Amino acid sequence: MKKILSICCLSVISSYGFAQDIKGISFSHQEWEISCSNTGTCKAAGYQSEENGDNPASLLLVRKAGPKQAVQAEFALSDYEQSLPANQLKNIHFYVNGKDLGAVTIDGTDLPLMGKLNNSQVNAVLQQSKQKTEIVFKNAQHEWKISDAGMTAVLLKMDDFQKRIGTVGALVKKGSANEAKVLMPESKLLVKRIKTTAKPYLTLQPKNKQYQTIYRSLMAANPNSKEDFCEGIYGGNSDGAEPQKIELYKLTNKKVLATTLCWRGAYNEGYGAWVLDESLNGKATFVTESASDFDSGIISSAQKGRGIGDCWASEEWVWDGKSFVHTKDMWTGMCKGLAAGGVWELDRIEAIVK
Repeated sequence: MKKILSICCLSVISSYGFAQDIKGISFSHQEWEISCSNTGTCKAAGYQSEENGDNPASLLLVRKAGPKQAVQAEFALSDYEQSLPANQLKNIHFYVNGKDLGAVTIDGTDLPLMGKLNNSQVNAVLQQSKQKTEIVFKNAQHEWKISDAGMTAVLLKMDDFQKRIGTVGALVKKGSANEAKVLMPESKLLVKRIKTTAKPYLTLQPKNKQYQTIYRSLMAANPNSKEDFCEGIYGGNSDGAEPQKIELYKLTNKKVLATTLCWRGAYNEGYGAWVLDESLNGKATFVTESASDFDSGIISSAQKGRGIGDCWASEEWVWDGKSFVHTKDMWTGMCKGLAAGGVWELDRIEAIVK
């Protein structure tokens, strides 16, 4: 069966390339994870441990690339029951290793409770980045704990990506060097979208003679021959996976988009997408095997990390007249029960589409 959303349990780095110099990464260790985008901005998120699963909580640390960039922090606090009386949500304080660092400001009373830490609260966390740290939000009625398991490794990865190791601005491995050679920020990728038709002009069923020729061309574009690729889905009258219909959409510049259902799991499915010459001859150019929708020049993908939908991966590819440009690659954070749809936008690709 197709493996979905391995990002939620990554223990190694995965990279994506762009037209820009910076390649986004994602990395996770224990209860912390990080994504850094093509702009150089890094977002690190920590969560509650499994033993505190009834009190979902997350702390997000954000730092832009470039010298003298302060770390900004946001938080999300929730409850397994997804509802708490408003009078129990007042006067929540922030603690690091038992020290009361003052009340936090909450944006409303709907769960998850969202807000930002002030500078002194952020600095208290960062000063403990290399040692055991107890991070707590609490008032008289409730308590939320952020695990420190994995925090040091993730913040070290942030230092490494932004080239701060050995500098005065490093979070973990500080040194005496100034920040003259740290990673400089990049602008978001700028892409001009060329609109196309939204409906297919031709649908080919597996028994169609033309289908077989096009299907072989699509399968030949397998980006990794060592892995299973677009096997189709299991039908009620078959012992194995069956290829599905191919839909063809007119693009521009004498190109067409071909799509077919590649796989289906318990709560996700993925369509393959390829670009072909309008003659339907020649090699196909592979775009993705996890598409969810195509609309007027935009291929989109939305995949759940698990059935309850509290964590999602989202991607987009935009037709610029020549090719589909990867303009979005985002993960909402670990599957920790914080909220339906997730709470964060951990980007590896950021773009402005016009």
